[in-house]
Amino acid sequence: MDNRQPAGTEICGIPVVGGLANLPELRKDYGLLVVGIGNNQFRAQVYEKAKALGYAFPNIITPSAYISPYAKLGCGCVVLQNACVQNGASVGDGVLLNARTEVHCDASVGDYALIYINSVIRTGATVGNFARIGSNSSICNNATVPDGADIPDCTAVH
Repeated sequence: MDNRQPAGTEICGIPVVGGLANLPELRKDYGLLVVGIGNNQFRAQVYEKAKALGYAFPNIITPSAYISPYAKLGCGCVVLQNACVQNGASVGDGVLLNARTEVHCDASVGDYALIYINSVIRTGATVGNFARIGSNSSICNNATVPDGADIPDCTAVH
């Protein structure tokens, strides 16, 4: 789906099937949805609408990602290349962990969070639901990022 391109347009060889307004009718043919919208509030609205329509949010995990067998991943966690989720970490539903992100021991990432490239969630840290962590950021040991927070690129949260 893409609101900026008309249905039928191909992007990287994949046809656009519609936009957000088409979510209800697209549900007939598609049951899974991954949302990569950076705006927290808008991403939350899309997830809530899609959830109410019965969409599921799949795990997409690259073979090069390190996922500890003792980590807990939600049913809609998307883990991209070279990401790392360590022992005791928990990652909620609909989360997008971009390339080279790390979620350290006993850290917690809430539902529908978006964590950009090269960011680290340190031991015991908590990232709230619908939060967005910018690229090259560090959420320090035991720090808390509240629900819906928008952390800029290159930020350390203590």
